[in-house]
Amino acid sequence: MVTIRQGMMKDCTDLLEVYQGTRWFYRMKEGGYKTVEQVKEEHRGAAFERWGWLVAEDKERVVGEIVFRSEKTPSTGKVGIIRNLDVDVRSQKSTIGTKLTNAAEAVLRKRKVVRVIATTPPASYNYWMKVKYFARGSIINLKLSPDKLQEKSTTAVRTVKLGKQRKLPTTLKFSHIAYPGALAELAGDVIDERLDGKLLEYYSKDRLIGVGVVAKQDAKSARFVADVTKRGLEYVDVVISRTAKTAASWKVKTVQTTISKDHLALYMSLNKWSSELSTDIPVTRLL
Repeated sequence: MVTIRQGMMKDCTDLLEVYQGTRWFYRMKEGGYKTVEQVKEEHRGAAFERWGWLVAEDKERVVGEIVFRSEKTPSTGKVGIIRNLDVDVRSQKSTIGTKLTNAAEAVLRKRKVVRVIATTPPASYNYWMKVKYFARGSIINLKLSPDKLQEKSTTAVRTVKLGKQRKLPTTLKFSHIAYPGALAELAGDVIDERLDGKLLEYYSKDRLIGVGVVAKQDAKSARFVADVTKRGLEYVDVVISRTAKTAASWKVKTVQTTISKDHLALYMSLNKWSSELSTDIPVTRLL
């Protein structure tokens, strides 16, 4: 009988085998998942403290997990985010994935979440359709040289660089124009020192109007996420351009971000980004 319960670090031993079957395309530079410690790394840190973690246990062996959380959105209330759903390849024709998804949704309902979002590769899309999640829009990857970024100059917006953090600041726990979950994920990588980066807050008349995170991925590229509050919509060009331009100090060749296609016109109005449609599919369900 399959039991759904809270995940624990000791479960990472079983999850290593699960990951080796479901995540063979991740960590390619390191040769895939080879050690339990690599799996444990996925379940630690500033960002992960905000996630719910459930596992499916069958015959005293963990055969799947789901990781999820809720996030505030200024316009639509709380949204739920499923970061990953992994089920042992030998059990994928069972109902384990559905049980994990339903259990996560039950937790999110208690948190007053109104809809849930997941991002899926094409190979998993049929599963999400089966559990009543449907595609909404597309995901776009943007890229540009920092030297070509046009930054709007204004004294109306003050930039504050946050010092070293031990936990995820409350200002980085929402999504408005940023792709859901992206801000907290990148900020977590910076706080946990997986990546060298900077956390930024933007103020106008001492009111928070926006936030940004920028991190160096390698010698040639950096990644950023920028977002604004409702009050900050009139300064969205300042927040995006200043955040992205911060990467110039590393002398990287490109700065990148991932956005919903809904906001492509906004970004293109600021700069001539090189854009590429992601193969991943955003899916959503109302609770």
